[in-house]
Amino acid sequence: MAELPFRTRDTALIPLEDGQAVSAGWPPSIGGHPLGVTWHWTVTWDLELCRRLLGGRSAARRGEASAHYGVGRSYAEGVDRYVTLENRSWHAGKNQSLRWDGRALGSPDYKGSRSTIGVETVSIGYATAPGMAEDDWIRAATPDGKPIRVQPWTDEQVAMMVEVGREIVARWPHIGPDDHHGHHDICPGYKVDVSGFPFARVLAGIYPDRAIVDHWTPTGTVVQRQRALLAAGFDLGPFGADGSWGPGSLGALKRFQDAHGLVVNGRWSTFVSRRLAEVLAGRGIDLAEAAGPAL
Repeated sequence: MAELPFRTRDTALIPLEDGQAVSAGWPPSIGGHPLGVTWHWTVTWDLELCRRLLGGRSAARRGEASAHYGVGRSYAEGVDRYVTLENRSWHAGKNQSLRWDGRALGSPDYKGSRSTIGVETVSIGYATAPGMAEDDWIRAATPDGKPIRVQPWTDEQVAMMVEVGREIVARWPHIGPDDHHGHHDICPGYKVDVSGFPFARVLAGIYPDRAIVDHWTPTGTVVQRQRALLAAGFDLGPFGADGSWGPGSLGALKRFQDAHGLVVNGRWSTFVSRRLAEVLAGRGIDLAEAAGPAL
């Protein structure tokens, strides 16, 4: 792969000192190394504001929150490094209920701020006002089944995210494709980011020699999730796949989670979509075909 025209800057590194949102090393109780990667969105229009909020000695959120990286939307913006891969950033943990692997949290050592690498990607997130979403914004749904429109990540940004991921894996090669997730996956019901994230595209770039199954895109919207659950044999009630996430859909999801060894919380996640793809594949059914187009 040709070298990309962007820089990863260390000018906003957070000092490892009292009062800062960084901690030294990784807990011995989890093996002394990070277990996965948590992807976020910044809810900003540019990397400069993210840097002011999270980076350096005098960040606006000093002592409250941080991340290992901030990834801009263009090569001109580039990438910031706020915390080295040897140390922990304070990027997740509040209201967290699931670990990096989808199991119940249990020990606080498995909170994101203690067990995963945090990567902030510059995105305003989802449309919060009428007329805000442009034609190319992604149709998605929250873990609770609320339809949203999400600002898409740019091609240059995806290329930089791939390079960041490769840097992470070069340092911590035990981190595999299934160890990546969104903030909303481990804090469902509290966080929405990064709904609509191009996980399959990013992971295919980070792991070019691995077969990446795209189970995220086919389950991005409410109606796709409903169709997929029906294909897996879970009844939605009299309204079927109507694009509205009501009690019937919620009950079907909980039954699926219970039947397939997942935490039963009634919230959609990377862990749900991955298991659903596996279940359907075992029946000879392609997830994308079963789920159909996003509406």
